[in-house]
Amino acid sequence: MIRLLSVQPVAERGGSDHALLRMVRSLPSDEFDCHIAVPSASPLHAEFAAAGATVHVVSMRRLSTSHGALDWAAYGAGWPVGVTRLARLIRRLDVDVVHTNSLHSLYGWAAAALTRRPHVWHAREIVVQSGAALRLERSLARRFATTVICMSEAVADQLDERNVEIVYETADPDEFRPALAGTFRAGAGIPDDAPLAGAAGRLDSWKGVDVLLDAYGRAKPRRPEMHLLVAGGAVPGKEPLATDLEARASGLEDVHWLGPRTDMPEVFADLDLFVLPSTEPEPYGLVAVEALASGVPIVVTDAGGPPEILDRSAPGSGRAVPPRDAAALADAIVGLLPSHTDVAMRRQRRSLQPPDQSDRFATIFRKAAARRDRR
Repeated sequence: MIRLLSVQPVAERGGSDHALLRMVRSLPSDEFDCHIAVPSASPLHAEFAAAGATVHVVSMRRLSTSHGALDWAAYGAGWPVGVTRLARLIRRLDVDVVHTNSLHSLYGWAAAALTRRPHVWHAREIVVQSGAALRLERSLARRFATTVICMSEAVADQLDERNVEIVYETADPDEFRPALAGTFRAGAGIPDDAPLAGAAGRLDSWKGVDVLLDAYGRAKPRRPEMHLLVAGGAVPGKEPLATDLEARASGLEDVHWLGPRTDMPEVFADLDLFVLPSTEPEPYGLVAVEALASGVPIVVTDAGGPPEILDRSAPGSGRAVPPRDAAALADAIVGLLPSHTDVAMRRQRRSLQPPDQSDRFATIFRKAAARRDRR
């Protein structure tokens, strides 16, 4: 039995949290004993437990370039304490492999080094905030990781290729599937025959929701019957932005501002088009893969990982447009929305998502565990 400890730097319902959950589910339960360290109570605790993982709360602070001097001082003072607590947990559980689920989390590598455990670092970010941060994280990943898992070539291009493996993540076909169509629209009051475009994700300044609203304003006169929905809550600290965007959306006809949702598989299944309008490069875009798994074509911006998703998907799965180009985005929306939609048609769609590579996670962790045996 391989005992795996994943260090998750946030306890939310965000992309990395859900990706970690899917990874845990992909590991053979008769071969892996999974443990997860989070900085506070996780809203996905029940889901992790159902997947066979044990959740441990270990105090860890989050890094951000927006932090002030006091935040950085608190991080510096708390970092050795967090590392020490992780090291104690590793020894108590007799962990075989430490897995850090974010390039920005600097606790796992140190705890693994202290306890002489193999360390697998999961790079889920394109580092644009700071050249110094990228140099530091690249150096640490090169020196203190047996393997760096990158979720796209765009992420891997930042790092030393010597210990990098690219593993494209996919959605669970039992969770995201076209057959779920019909439930969401009925409850949201959206006509069954209205062409529906949608975006989903945490609301941040670089997610491009403002560009999407501009594009919708251009597309609506050309497709008067269309509707638009936006699902997702604000990133902590960006609540004023979310409030402004919601106010702007409320002035547009047939825009549905949903806020955070826990029924995204049903939401995706009732879309006719998914839009990922990011203005900065997305490291990957798992939310777009979830839409494809639901049989929904996508429009993405031509930067970072999303174009790789389209390259690996079935022909006709979508289109890429330049970032921040509302006119091009409007053209893509108008061109890809179907002329007719209804629940029967949506339920009959086939999955468009790329081939599954989730079995590679187990292979990487097996190789890492073997390194402990040789130490």
